[in-house]
Amino acid sequence: MDKDIPVVRFASFELDCRSRELREGTRRVRLQDQPFEILRLMLDRPGDVVTRDELRQRLWPDGTFVDFEHSLNAAIKRLRAALGDEADQPRFVETVPRRGYRFIARLEHGVAGASGAAPPRLVVLPFANLSDDSNQEYFADGLTEELIAQLGPLCRGKVGVIARWSSMVFKGSLQRAREIGEALRVDYLLEGSARRDGPRMRITARLVEASSESDVWSETYERKAGDWLAVQADVAGRVARSLIKELVPDVPRVRTAEEQPAAYQAYLRGRYHWAKPGDVGLPDALRNFEEAVRMAPDFAAAYGALGRVKVGSAEYYHALPRVALVAARAAATRALEIDTTVSEAHAVLGDTQRMLDMDWAGAEAAYVQALALNPSSENASRSYGVLLTLRSRPEEAVWQVDHACELDPLCLVANTTAAWARYATGRIDAAISRCRHTLDLDPKFGPALRMLGAAYLRDGQMAAARKVLEAAVAADPDDPLRLAWLAHVKAVSGAGDEALDLVERARALESVRYVAPYHLALAYVGLGDRDEAFACLDRAWLDRDPALAGVVIEPLFDPIRDDPRYPELLARLNLGQQSAVGSRQ
Repeated sequence: MDKDIPVVRFASFELDCRSRELREGTRRVRLQDQPFEILRLMLDRPGDVVTRDELRQRLWPDGTFVDFEHSLNAAIKRLRAALGDEADQPRFVETVPRRGYRFIARLEHGVAGASGAAPPRLVVLPFANLSDDSNQEYFADGLTEELIAQLGPLCRGKVGVIARWSSMVFKGSLQRAREIGEALRVDYLLEGSARRDGPRMRITARLVEASSESDVWSETYERKAGDWLAVQADVAGRVARSLIKELVPDVPRVRTAEEQPAAYQAYLRGRYHWAKPGDVGLPDALRNFEEAVRMAPDFAAAYGALGRVKVGSAEYYHALPRVALVAARAAATRALEIDTTVSEAHAVLGDTQRMLDMDWAGAEAAYVQALALNPSSENASRSYGVLLTLRSRPEEAVWQVDHACELDPLCLVANTTAAWARYATGRIDAAISRCRHTLDLDPKFGPALRMLGAAYLRDGQMAAARKVLEAAVAADPDDPLRLAWLAHVKAVSGAGDEALDLVERARALESVRYVAPYHLALAYVGLGDRDEAFACLDRAWLDRDPALAGVVIEPLFDPIRDDPRYPELLARLNLGQQSAVGSRQ
């Protein structure tokens, strides 16, 4: 390999030949010396056959006594395991019978600091509230959110901006800049503080290089606090513009946020609540965004955010999904009538075209537009990855979901989606590893627990699947999704009576909350009750259950794919006769 090209990228992987590290997104993949040397030799000549004799000369030169055939086969097997590759249907390493091996995936080369290399990465750390009044806390958090929001479009193609979830994890942290930089794989940190003292507001910001922990730039802003939320928008804009001059000169000015203080206050409160884990802050976020657009009918960003939370209401089943998605589309459409550059609104339109209309081409175009406007949008990248997974485009899908994880490395939803994309394409070991990583971040995160249980089941680890899902139900016995997934596992493991009891518990919750029919269908498939399963899937279609399109890639639905009602369902989803891609290959 050319010594001037030490970094090689393929699919979702990156091989750094200088550090001898293989990474998949933000995860370091263990690769022993012999598999590393085999991979590096093949990457020197992609598409060409590397003979077994060449590998013997590289790995076991004359004088080294080993069982060559056994040792080489074992090293190739370890390499494939690290890449999640299959010998029968290879994506990376192809066996050429009686000759050797060749690398068949497309490569991208890069040199750190050179033209064409990955752009620098920046995290905006939560600004500290130095005011005596603790009620000003969300002003500091709002300033952080506003900076992330402004820097994303401003820096597109120039600087990668880490999304809010990973940023907020370090609120109040005493970790050093170098440690945070290593944790998030960022080059720069923007940190600061906000202090209100009577009628005055002082905001300080500084840019720090992570590796050297040295200050690159710092500024202090003092303003009257009469319209302090408008002050926040103004200061955020000034910080963003002056900051970006340090990293990317000659970038055009970005517009500031709306300057109606009361509406902007509601908007920031909405952002503050939406930044909470899972759906904890969803009702408060929804209320505040609705208040913002009521007070300022021309507030485009607030309409975009309102649309995103409405999509969340559908995804978390806080409302009938079809109704929530229609409202989301209306909000996003209004945002774009006011300002066509609101990235979040384009992503919302993509979500509604995917979940409401089953318009796959239209949804893809919307996601592409959202990312063109703001490449640092974790949400748009993740949603696009979901679409690509459902459309059986696995390499593109994994790249997108891993990009979402790079933008927000500590985001539970992004990491769970990365696990799901691998599970859906039959990479079960990689899916399990991703789930475990997510649960290391939050052991109680429901979607990751469900995903891990399903992955164990597909891997033949029935006892492990039951254990994970039983613990999940014990932690939240009134979650109908956990009950339904455990019911499926219980049913296929022979505990039919226990499974029926779990289904009855889930359906009993319908009197107090919306119970997603897609997940109930999964339970009935485990029980072998096709009629109830399809009745639930029909209802999921009418309700536009956001999970419904997953039927095409969810291997747990394999038992009903030969039913004549199954292709009819796929036709309604505009998925034709597409077969499941989730079964082991």
